[in-house]
This record gives sequence, structure tokens and C-alpha cells, in this order.
Amino acid sequence: MKQFTLLLFFLALLSCKSQTQNSSQQHALVVIDEANFFTQSQTDSISKIILDFEKQTTNQICVYIKDSIPNQENTLTYATKLANNLGVGQAEKNNGLLLLISKHDRQIAIATGTETEKVITDIICYDLIENILVPSFKEERYFEGVLQVLDSVKVKWVNP
Repeated sequence: MKQFTLLLFFLALLSCKSQTQNSSQQHALVVIDEANFFTQSQTDSISKIILDFEKQTTNQICVYIKDSIPNQENTLTYATKLANNLGVGQAEKNNGLLLLISKHDRQIAIATGTETEKVITDIICYDLIENILVPSFKEERYFEGVLQVLDSVKVKWVNP
């Protein structure tokens, strides 16, 4: 009986460890901060918001921060490539959205899946960038700007 209890205990430990790894892997996929733009606490907050939204809707969001965009590539084209390479959104639903921020280039783009684009249109993306992110970033309120965009996206995506 002791061996059986001990075996159950070790299985429980392994189970908890794999769940923790999956959670941290999910966090790493929804916020990719190559430019150290956010503190760890801010990254965790953004990740939680995104993962909670995904649980509610299945819609997937990724916030990707780079130091700069390679080879002077078009920001939106690059964001779309990143979203496709990372697999943001479910393939059968095309329900992904990637917010790309290039720190040194001072470029921002929002790439959307084909189904997402029906609700979060290019005009809405432009408005989010120009009227929320740019003013927030000019005041060096990066975290607050991203949170505001995420809130707006969530509202628009759920209540088109």
C-alpha cells in the first residue's frame, strides 16, 4: 500500500510539473518580448488577459516586441509572416491577431487572420494604433497603451 501511495504522489508531482510547463509555454507564445519592453510582472499581466480571452472565445492574440524589423521590411507584411510562422489563431477558424511593436524602428502593426479581419478591420487596426498606441507611447506609457488596445480588441471582437 505504501508503494501505491508513493507512486500516486510521484505521478501527481509529474502532472503538476507538466501543467506548469504548459502554462509557461503558453505565456511565452502570447507575449514575445525580445526588446525587454515590459517588466516580468507586466508580461504576466498581458499574458493572463490574452489567455483568459482565448479560453472564453478561442480567439488568439500575440503581442510581439522586437528591437527592429529586419531588412527594412514592411511592418505589416512582417507581422503577418510572424503570425503565420507562430501559428497565431486556429487554422480552421483564422481567428488570430498579432500586435507587432518594433522598438527602435518605432513601427507598429496589427496583423489579423482572414476571419478576424471581418470584425477587426484594417480601419479599426489603424484607429487603435493612431489613437491609442501612438499617444500612449509618446508619453512612455507602453504597458497602459497595450492594455487599452487589448481591451478595445476584446470588446470589438466579442460585440461586433
